[in-house]
Formats: sequence, structure tokens, C-alpha cells
Amino acid sequence: MPVSLLVRLAALIVVLGGIFAIWMGPLASAQDEAVVPAVEGEQMTLGTMIENGGVILWVIFALSIGAGVMAVYFFMTITPAREVPGTLYEEAEKHVRRGNIERAYESCEGRDELLACVLRAGLRMAGHERYIIQEAMESEGERGATALWQKISYLNNIGVIAPLLGLLGTVWGMMQAFGAIILDDTQVRGLTMAYSVAQAMTTTAAGLILAIAAMTVYFYLKGRVVKIVSSVEAQAAEFVDLLTQESG
Repeated sequence: MPVSLLVRLAALIVVLGGIFAIWMGPLASAQDEAVVPAVEGEQMTLGTMIENGGVILWVIFALSIGAGVMAVYFFMTITPAREVPGTLYEEAEKHVRRGNIERAYESCEGRDELLACVLRAGLRMAGHERYIIQEAMESEGERGATALWQKISYLNNIGVIAPLLGLLGTVWGMMQAFGAIILDDTQVRGLTMAYSVAQAMTTTAAGLILAIAAMTVYFYLKGRVVKIVSSVEAQAAEFVDLLTQESG
């Protein structure tokens, strides 16, 4: 990849921070005015609940933006076609059978696909004992597989954090609702309690929706990673046999 995942995530954090800062301005004044709905008798719509959902709801929205960006990026980059190119193994195998280890290494050099990294590690050890070649390829394969798992783990983390944020919003809303009991005016008390409970339920629903979406994408990508790793392991085992035979 021309740009590392770490740099992409850092840029994403900066963008999300800017979005959050933009929203915090009107949000602060909205929070001061939201203790009691503006118009008496006005029905609280879904848009109103989202607008007055509080800081926690906007944090959940920021996480959803980040999860969406990462999901699209992972869908495009973590694919069997990319990590296990169909022609790469055939080209390397052809050169090895011809006894041209250097050409086989050149065919894998400069590529960041998992299969290319594993084959390159084995070709570096060409001419050594079988166990040395196998250990080098296994070590590189484990490193590459760990990197893939680390990438998609961000979605898993969001899926775990989102419902906790929703629960936090629920607790905060219920605290405001119970706090409204100390108000003297019965009508104002009822409106404030209704608003606080609606805010609590809104954050809960938003957190659950984000968690379900993030975990669904995570498990789908997990299946892709398993398929990629299995395919690389199978081709690596064949390549170890090939290098051992040619060296012998």
C-alpha cells in the first residue's frame, strides 16, 4: 500500500475531531435550552430527539463515520484476489523449476501482498535445510496474518464500545429524568422527564445500531481473512516442497 494504515487512521482521527469540534458549538447552546422542550404541547419527533441527543449521541455518530470509512477501505483492500494473486505463485514456481531463484525472488520483490511476502521469505533461504525455509515462511506468514487481524479489529472495537456509549447515554438521560422530580412545577417536570427518557432511549438505539452494523462487517471480513490465510498456508506448503526438491 502506498500509504500505511496507521497514517490513514491518523488522518481519519483528525477529520473526526474537526467534525466533532464543529458540532460542539451549537451543541453547547442546545444543551442549555434543551432542559424543557421549546414549545409546550409540541410532539417530540425522531429529528428532535437526534438534535437534542446530547454529546454522547454525537460521539456515536462520529464513530459511525469512522466505522463506515474503515469498512469501505477494508472491503477494497482485504480481498483474496489482492492478498493471494493467482498469477504470482505460478510465475514464482516457473522460475524455481527452471533453477532461476533470482528471477523468482524478483517476481515477488517490491510487492506487499501476503503471498508475495511469504514466498519472498522462503526464496531468501533457498539452498538451506527444509526446516529453515519452512520456519522463515511461517514466521512471515504469521506476521502478515497478524497485520490483517489487527486491521479488522478496529471494527470489532467499535462494535464493543458503541453499546457501552449507548448505555452511558441511557444512564445520563435517566439521571436527568430523576433529577426533574425536584422541580416544583408539575407540567415542567413531566416535560423534562419525557425529554430525558427520550434522550436516553435515542442514545441506546444509536449505540446498538452502530454495534450491530460494525460487528456484521467485522465477521464478514473475518471470513475473508480466514480464507486468505488458509490459501497462503496451502500454497506456502507446496512452495517449501518445491524449494527443497530444487535445492536437493
